[in-house]
Amino acid sequence: MIVALNLIALGEEKGTGAFQYITRIFKELKKFRIYNTHFIIYKQPQISESYIGFPDNLDVEYINVPALKARWKRVLFEQTLFYLYLKKSDVFYSYCTSMPLFVRARKVFTLHDVYFITNKERYGWLQRMYLKVVTKVYVKRCDIVLTVSEYSKNEIVNHLEVPEEKIKITYNFIEKKPHDNVVPVDEIKNYWGKEISIDKPFFLFIGSIQPSKNVIGMVEGFNLFNTQDDFRLFIVGKLSQKGEKILTSMEGKPNIEYLGYQSSDIVNHLLAHCKCVVLLSLCEGFGIPPIEGFSYNKPALVSNLTSLPEVVGNAGIKVDPYDKRAIADGFRAILTEYDALIKKIPVQLSKFNPKESTSSFLDSLGIAHE
Repeated sequence: MIVALNLIALGEEKGTGAFQYITRIFKELKKFRIYNTHFIIYKQPQISESYIGFPDNLDVEYINVPALKARWKRVLFEQTLFYLYLKKSDVFYSYCTSMPLFVRARKVFTLHDVYFITNKERYGWLQRMYLKVVTKVYVKRCDIVLTVSEYSKNEIVNHLEVPEEKIKITYNFIEKKPHDNVVPVDEIKNYWGKEISIDKPFFLFIGSIQPSKNVIGMVEGFNLFNTQDDFRLFIVGKLSQKGEKILTSMEGKPNIEYLGYQSSDIVNHLLAHCKCVVLLSLCEGFGIPPIEGFSYNKPALVSNLTSLPEVVGNAGIKVDPYDKRAIADGFRAILTEYDALIKKIPVQLSKFNPKESTSSFLDSLGIAHE
């Protein structure tokens, strides 16, 4: 069996949540015995094999396409010249909405959410219309659509009119990271290069800086809560759509630290030492940061919308992300209910089982394994 894995949408080694999702599955493949399968991975040349992290004990072949950092170039390429690079395969999988529509293989792709339809703040009008049309074509042309939560499955069914039997859930997951495996960090610098201290208790946000993450609402709610200057809020993530404007709104706010994009070692260090993880998104297909926090025995403060109640369960506090006072009350509730929330983390974390999700992924692609 030949399985093609399409990674050409990745243009730099700073992968989004969608790419992190598939690399977690790749790492988990090492624990499976996979039969009679040759993998072909299509990627851009600037993306190293080590960054992808595909197990080298499997039968894998890498094919480089031209560098396509601009999205429009990649979209045009995958429906035209990409066919010159394609080899025969039985299954063709894309980790995001990136698919040569006329490839002669069983087609599978992962659709994490439909916020290009439901959330007007996240994309411009033209981009939303484009994504809506293209995604409808993709889900029609593909044999199976994978998604990462029950919430996202229901949204895909409702908004794209996809038959339920065509959609398979492969939950997002993380590997357990015990505290003693955290790499010591000599220094942590903010976005402007200034060294910061983690001596004062802090809350932690991890995610791209864009409107749907509700960073401004989170900051305003935190400032209502933190009237005695007892805590700090660390914000980690690269600037995305309208990120500069959001960054401007944070300037001059006491006890708010924007750290920009950080290495995994520093992120893990922050997770190990924070009070809790905060994710007050207005839209979220899954939301991996809360369960990253769970792996360090940290509760979560999240939005009561979309997939986040499903992800967090009883191991976090859920608030109205549009209400600054509710957010402030949520920060207080984290502190007052801290021990009780921590006790509920193991049960909730067990729902996102790496072995089960990876096995479901392999089944969806028709790959024999045990």
